Amino acid sequence: MLSAVVSPRWRSAAGFTLTEILVTLGLGLVSLATVTSFHHFQLQTLRRQATQNDLQMTARSVIDLFTRDVRRAGRNPNCSAGVSAIADAKQFRVRVQSDLDGDGTPGGLEEDITYIFKSGMNGIDRVANGTTATLVDNVVLENSLIRYFDETGAEITAGESGLAAGQRDRVRRIRLQVVLRSTTPDPQSMVPPRTWIANDVDLRNRRFINNISCP
Repeated sequence: MLSAVVSPRWRSAAGFTLTEILVTLGLGLVSLATVTSFHHFQLQTLRRQATQNDLQMTARSVIDLFTRDVRRAGRNPNCSAGVSAIADAKQFRVRVQSDLDGDGTPGGLEEDITYIFKSGMNGIDRVANGTTATLVDNVVLENSLIRYFDETGAEITAGESGLAAGQRDRVRRIRLQVVLRSTTPDPQSMVPPRTWIANDVDLRNRRFINNISCP
């Protein structure tokens, strides 16, 4: 009767030595760490982009709303004395009025609007006829401000007390400069995401005031 004889050398070649297993395990762990690190980097990058996009969209929304409100400021079809295109003008606060419904007062919906950079420069409020809406919150308003210009393009600087009545009457253009910085640093660079948007808005009703017969 014949029997197969398997040599010890053949049996040894059929498996893995402890050293080979440890080396393979080590390489696998390195590969896993590399893949994990890459995915973590990608995730942090996506989060930063999302934060940056959110800041940009928020700033753009504020600019668009401000532009609409300022363009309507000063509408006064009845030439009523109680309607002032700019009722208050400071670096961090502006109040505009209009008579959209033609009743001779700025008391109607969306006729008396104030933009306020909140105390501590951490947000922007919009007050429309006494109702406050927070447009931006939990950010840093870095170098954000409101600037005023006359018909020649010269800036009328608003001090701490704001523009006087005569200075407000000379304003023909308002610039809203919004610089938003996130309160959360980017884990990769430790620099918080930031966006900057500015827009100049003409007070159209003041530019065409000579076309109507107001005294």
